[in-house]
Amino acid sequence: IGYGQALLDLVKAFDRIPYALLVREAIALDYPLYILRLSIAIYRIKRVVRIRNVVSQTIWAFRGITAGTGFATTEMRVILIRVMDKAVSYYKMIKPTVFVNDVAADMAGPDDQVVRNLGGFVDKIARFFKKNGLELSAKKSVCTASTKTLGKRLAQRWKAHGISFCQRVKALGVGMAAGCRRNVEVLTKRLR
Repeated sequence: IGYGQALLDLVKAFDRIPYALLVREAIALDYPLYILRLSIAIYRIKRVVRIRNVVSQTIWAFRGITAGTGFATTEMRVILIRVMDKAVSYYKMIKPTVFVNDVAADMAGPDDQVVRNLGGFVDKIARFFKKNGLELSAKKSVCTASTKTLGKRLAQRWKAHGISFCQRVKALGVGMAAGCRRNVEVLTKRLR
């Protein structure tokens, strides 16, 4: 039996959220549009960029939500809920963990099943991100596995998404946190 896990991270996740995507997903989930309208109005307030003593002209944001604002993590969740639900409906054996904009998905089973099912799940999520103008981080989006062979097969499957294989991973906020030693312990327990 093998074990594989994918850890996905978006590049500048909050900064790159297209408002059209946010509105579309909010409507689909019956999210209160008056709250969303207020949030977007706040995100689009005129501002300047200052670097040391140099100040830009007035600019407006055309996409992005401000991390740290009252509804930002909820709005990130609004964007991810339907795509996660859809992917899980196709690949029922995958139980993803989502922490703000970090996604972890794992599976134990015969290597071919892990590659097919975990591979398909991550493909579905990655295609959604790309289609909607979001980008997976090539540095932070990685996979790990119980064997190098399985890890390399997964990485090959996800090559187009920029996901690489790492024997040791550190993921903050999701199931494999706290460094390499715990990673090995968790992998061993899950394989049992």
